[in-house]
Amino acid sequence: MERNYSIDFVKFFAIFAVVCIHTGTLRGTLIGNINGDDIDFIIDILARFAVPFFFVTSGYLFLQKMKGIEVKNASANATKIQISYFKNYSLKLIKLWAAWFLFYFMFDLAIRYIETEKNIEALKAMFLDLVSNVFTLDLFYYGAGHSQYHLWFLLALIWSVFILFIFYKWKLLPLLVIISFGFNIYGVFGQSYSFLYEVTMNTRDPLFFGLFYTTLGGMLGMYAHKVTAAVAKIPSVLLVLMIISLGFLQVIEAYITLKINQGNAQDYFLMTIPLSIVLFLTVMKHRNIGRNSLISKIGSQSVGIYVSHVFVMEFIRIIMTRLELNYIQDSLGWKLLFTPVVFIFAYLMYMGIQHLKSYSFTNKKILVLRKKQLKS
Repeated sequence: MERNYSIDFVKFFAIFAVVCIHTGTLRGTLIGNINGDDIDFIIDILARFAVPFFFVTSGYLFLQKMKGIEVKNASANATKIQISYFKNYSLKLIKLWAAWFLFYFMFDLAIRYIETEKNIEALKAMFLDLVSNVFTLDLFYYGAGHSQYHLWFLLALIWSVFILFIFYKWKLLPLLVIISFGFNIYGVFGQSYSFLYEVTMNTRDPLFFGLFYTTLGGMLGMYAHKVTAAVAKIPSVLLVLMIISLGFLQVIEAYITLKINQGNAQDYFLMTIPLSIVLFLTVMKHRNIGRNSLISKIGSQSVGIYVSHVFVMEFIRIIMTRLELNYIQDSLGWKLLFTPVVFIFAYLMYMGIQHLKSYSFTNKKILVLRKKQLKS
């Protein structure tokens, strides 16, 4: 399977968009006579392309791999290899979620310990309260709240890929597209369209959100050659204009449904569907955008930035509060710098962890080799 370098390039901007959503960019400031909240609203809505893009990319690459295995191997052997790949893929995601869930649980525990009176009764009550709030029945589907709230994406991806794989093996992908599309449309009534009909359950989840976009990416991956041939006939300028226009329409849609009609949430919209499709078609047409660039290198580590950026963001805020520097956090200069600083330090933190893991693994291999040499 030939690598699509443009995916990593767009991932850079997608993960930066996620960081923008969580940091709040210009929220709570004034720029001349312009309310920073209004600018932040536009940035937030435009940034909503990011999570669907990650779902689409995951589905695309997963089913491209499945199809590649099928082409290269006989039917019976291909199924075994596909199941093995699916298990390894899922286990990798589960391990990633579990490791960072534990990390954020310990982070929350440490913060609460610092803020709690140092006596046995108070500490016990604090610990039991945290455990009861985190370890609920929703944990393995919606994820937990507190500082690990963003890890919902990994759980949504795990469940979405699981369902995608089953329907792929049953050769029912077109049916899954229809079903997941229906769930996604129903899901918007738990989002910004709640003023028309309110769905009270959380629709930022695997079933209503992740499944459709993962399946959409899977379909693009299954028929990549045909799709690429078709999109090659569309002028690149038209694709770019469509992306800009659809982004603008998404902002208009959000303004009408959220600002005017007071919708509940803004995780995804109706316009997110065509925007995601056109954006990914552009990526499929131009496979080498940003090849060997620093942007693509950082973009390839987007999952690391995703899992670590909330810790960096909260840690900085805690330090600023402890130093009684909240007035700086309210300044325009801080607002402009905070998002890129969080982004950069999250990247450096994750890469540092990877280097430590690599160093530890190398040392273990050296120790094993030395022991073998001594025995011989």
